[in-house]
Amino acid sequence: MGDNQAGEYTNLFVLGSVTLIIGIIIQIIYKTIFRGKKNEALKTEVESEGEAPAPEKISEKAVTDSRASGKRKKQAPWKGKTDFTHPWLLKNLKGHPGTVLLVDFSANGKFMAATCDESIAAVDPAGAAARRRRPRDRRRPPAPSPPPPPTPQRISSEELEEALRHHILDREQMFQMGYPLDADPHSNKAVMYVSKRPRRPQPLYTWDVNAPEFVPGGSQSDSGRGSWGSTPRSDSDEEADTVKHECVRCEKPFRMTRDGEYLVEESCTYHWGRFTDGRYTCCPTVVGSRGCTVARNHVWSGTKAGMHGPLDGYVRARSPRGGVYAIDAEMCYTTAGMELASIAVVAADGRTVYKTLVKPNSPVVDHNTRFSGIRPRDLARATKTLRDVQNDILGFVGTDTILIGHALENDLRVLKLIHFAVVDTCAMYPHPRGLPMRRALRTLCEDVLGRSVQCGGGGHSPVEDARAALDLALVKVHQERAQRMRLTHHHHHHVLHLQPYDPLVSAA
Repeated sequence: MGDNQAGEYTNLFVLGSVTLIIGIIIQIIYKTIFRGKKNEALKTEVESEGEAPAPEKISEKAVTDSRASGKRKKQAPWKGKTDFTHPWLLKNLKGHPGTVLLVDFSANGKFMAATCDESIAAVDPAGAAARRRRPRDRRRPPAPSPPPPPTPQRISSEELEEALRHHILDREQMFQMGYPLDADPHSNKAVMYVSKRPRRPQPLYTWDVNAPEFVPGGSQSDSGRGSWGSTPRSDSDEEADTVKHECVRCEKPFRMTRDGEYLVEESCTYHWGRFTDGRYTCCPTVVGSRGCTVARNHVWSGTKAGMHGPLDGYVRARSPRGGVYAIDAEMCYTTAGMELASIAVVAADGRTVYKTLVKPNSPVVDHNTRFSGIRPRDLARATKTLRDVQNDILGFVGTDTILIGHALENDLRVLKLIHFAVVDTCAMYPHPRGLPMRRALRTLCEDVLGRSVQCGGGGHSPVEDARAALDLALVKVHQERAQRMRLTHHHHHHVLHLQPYDPLVSAA
């Protein structure tokens, strides 16, 4: 029984092996026959076009077909690229502007790449498709920044000093412009004349809503109580202890005690801009409109129209030192008027030689940040006093040192410095209407230098203003030099060379 079962297993094994071998042989024969037929068909098709393809390309086509069908997983060896010039390949490669030079498949057989002749290309090499895919940049190109205005050519301090000699103000000009002058040549007391400040334009008709009510038979001082009220109190006692000032911003009168305290706390509503062409520069309003800025208190400049003096606390140089410097100071409002808060001195070559913050002697009422650029935290860290600054200035400023500035009398007032060798750009470039009208430094810089100053929101910079005044003086010096050269050249061309009279030559 066991022998029979063993014989049956042996027969089944032999039968299965024979069947497997026969199947493998049939598959090999099938592939060989059909592959030969496919190659012959491809060869016949290519020959019908007029030229037989290379054998290696036929094999590559067969390998690609086998990869596409998924029946052969073994990859064919990679072969080098070959040039194609057959018309069948050329007409089937769309989108190439020139003659196709090379076509081939990638290493994995999934992609086909082709190259064409770019020398005869009629379109952009990037192709229209690439341009469509690239997003359009709709942003406007940045406008080219204008070149910075040229700085006037610097000259030596000696040359500038010599060229500015005839621009130094005399005593009469200094008196008219309000410069502090010495009351006595041997003392430090000063006198000065302050001209009446041009008032802001006022409307023809005004309506005061705060005016007291008029009551027949009564007076304005008793507020409508008539003659039956108590006797009006005289204000002579109060007026004796107070001083009346006029606000330099809103031009309203206010009173302060002699100790610097406000008699009545009242806010100040004003226009900080200038009035030109019928409107204010700070806001587009007309004459008589309510101010656009509100301050906590009224302020005053410390001076009134008329003569002042003799005033104490002024200093002056005693020995010559030479040199030319441009100076500018920034002020703040205190209970005593305007006081020095910051100062900068610039040399003839544009270098900053001195700059410091100054601690005022009186309590500060308004830091005037819009124009001075001084903030409370700045003066909180200021250590120098006015006396310290005076000693520092007199360390390099002598009796013959030329000081350049714009409206320099204001700087010398707060510095309490008496000096006579001054060059004021307000006199160099006078206003068409004459004094006391003056051209603003910003306007002069725009017209003469072609640059803008005092445009920042943080207030004026004393260094920038001092350099601007120096550059204005340099431009004037260069203009005068060029004018003298033109006149000299014109004179040389039009001079008449006269010969002595000879009767014999004249008769001939």
